[in-house]
Amino acid sequence: MIITILLVAAIGFLWYMGTFGSVKAEEKEEGGYTVVGKEVIGPYSKVGQHISDVDTRMKELGIISTKGFGIYYDDPKTTPKEKCRSLVGNILDEKDFNRKSDIQSKGLKIDSIPKAMSLVIEFPLKNMMSYMIGPMKAYPVFSKIIEEKKLKPGLTFEIYDPAAKKITFAMQYTL
Repeated sequence: MIITILLVAAIGFLWYMGTFGSVKAEEKEEGGYTVVGKEVIGPYSKVGQHISDVDTRMKELGIISTKGFGIYYDDPKTTPKEKCRSLVGNILDEKDFNRKSDIQSKGLKIDSIPKAMSLVIEFPLKNMMSYMIGPMKAYPVFSKIIEEKKLKPGLTFEIYDPAAKKITFAMQYTL
């Protein structure tokens, strides 16, 4: 009886997290962000600590960001995890653009995510597990569409928006 209850509870939790639901990619323009971050080489599963570090450095300057981001340059299916490259951190609000020299003095990189046609999936951000389940749901959908439509994948990034309770997965592409 206890095993049945635990199994039902586990399945219910996974259902709540969106594990069993389908995700749908939308084709639209995405991007147009100024970002502040740090370059990371290593497993994508470890970028959270680097995003927190960027957030801490920004707060030391009195700059509060409400959204995080991650740009992921390598496919972890074909690149050894210790060689995967990313740029992670915070999206810079327009009101803080005049603080760029202060930000750079903290050893942070300022870059941009250009606006371009993208495959976009929004996934609910419910708790820390969403950061693991979301990619497992989004990236296979992107791969299938890229292959079916014979698109050339471009910049791949994620936007973490706790206020809106969502993660936006985006893969820019060209024909």
